[in-house]
Amino acid sequence: MSKSFRLEVFTPSNNFYSGEIEEVVITTPLGKEAFMADHSYVCKLLDVGELWIRERGASTGDWKIASAAGGFIDVKEDIVIYTDAIEWDKGPEKRKSRIAK
Repeated sequence: MSKSFRLEVFTPSNNFYSGEIEEVVITTPLGKEAFMADHSYVCKLLDVGELWIRERGASTGDWKIASAAGGFIDVKEDIVIYTDAIEWDKGPEKRKSRIAK
């Protein structure tokens, strides 16, 4: 099992997500980037795009997927993402089709 860390995702109006995860994949202006436990400290801009979250204990292909409207990510011991707007992708069919690609 991989090491886990805490992820918090905030919008101006609420805490969208809070939990222990093993990996998060974000969309930056330069493309997709993944972060796992013990990553170097970094602060990066987010572009409009997908946010993939693999929770602690989840299988390799079991991801929660959301669409975010940009913002930034602050990576330290834990990771905090700030975004103007975010929502979960709807339906298992959409998630399966993206994982299969």
